[in-house]
Amino acid sequence: MFQSSEISKSLTWHATERKKDGLMRHLADAASWKLVDEKWPSFGADLRNLRLALSTDGFNPFCGQNSKYSCWLVILVIYNLPPWLIMKRKHMMLTLLISDPKQPGNNIDVYLQASDR
Repeated sequence: MFQSSEISKSLTWHATERKKDGLMRHLADAASWKLVDEKWPSFGADLRNLRLALSTDGFNPFCGQNSKYSCWLVILVIYNLPPWLIMKRKHMMLTLLISDPKQPGNNIDVYLQASDR
């Protein structure tokens, strides 16, 4: 991601160009962002460290409501980007596609464990 100078500049936008007026304009204004900075100061000190969100969504690939088959997408979203780029498709990463006759529900962590190795 840092090979492109344009994307590289966008990835540090949250620290270099963000308007800091006390209003919630970017995820960097959120309490959870500040908590990470306080808990791991060395991580927060480097502007290039990526803040990622893990998102899941399930769907029925056969469009039948009585079908018992489901697919689940696991997507990583980069929070460092400016608000107008965060949800653009080219900045999201499909990391896992779970295909199963039943929904993973609370057992989704079984699939995620394999992806962190």
